[in-house]
This record gives sequence, C-alpha cells and structure tokens, in this order.
Amino acid sequence: MNIIEKITALISLFMLIGCMLAPLKRSSAAQRHPWIRRFVGFHTVYGITLLVTGLVHGILAGHGTAMMTGKLAWMLLLLLTLLSPFKKKMKQNTWRYTHLTLAAASSILVVIHILHALIS
Repeated sequence: MNIIEKITALISLFMLIGCMLAPLKRSSAAQRHPWIRRFVGFHTVYGITLLVTGLVHGILAGHGTAMMTGKLAWMLLLLLTLLSPFKKKMKQNTWRYTHLTLAAASSILVVIHILHALIS
C-alpha cells in the first residue's frame, strides 16, 4: 500500500465518521454546544469528499482481496449521492428511510471491507 492510498483511506474513514455523526445535529448536546452543530453541519461536504477519496483509494488499491466489498460500498455511496438531488421531490419519511438504509448498508460494507483488508 503506497502513502497516497493510506492517506485517502484515512480521509475516507474520517469522512464516513463525519457523515455518521449527522444525527447529532438534532441532539440536546448540539443545542448546548454550537460547535457540534457546526461540525456536523458539513454533512454534504463530508459525503462528497468520502465519495471522491473512496474512489481514489479504490483506484490506487489495485486488486486486493477486499476489493469487492469496497466496490459495493462505494457504489452504494454513489447511489446515495445521485439520489440526493431528488430529496425535495420525495416525501420526507421516504427520503429519510432511503438515506438511512443506504447509509447503514454502506457503513456495514465499509466495516466488512476494513476487516477483510486487515485480515488478508
């Protein structure tokens, strides 16, 4: 693994964590501490950065054993990103369910991807 691949993997992981913390925006802790709202307020930026750094990481990683789970996770993230412009045309509950389902599936695949890469 070269240094750029490691850096993009690390950035991707931090962006995924940033995306997963988005529900904190509505928490009581965020109401008391404005820095939490500011941190999680970049959800869209985190998602797009995750998509780009994940792609770069995948290109640089080559054909490792964990390639398939990484590709599947990235494709789900791409689908999630491509559906985002239709958020306003969907019912709020439909969008939340779709977004949450794709995000959870992507996150689970990323965890499997990381574990598979570490074990192999």
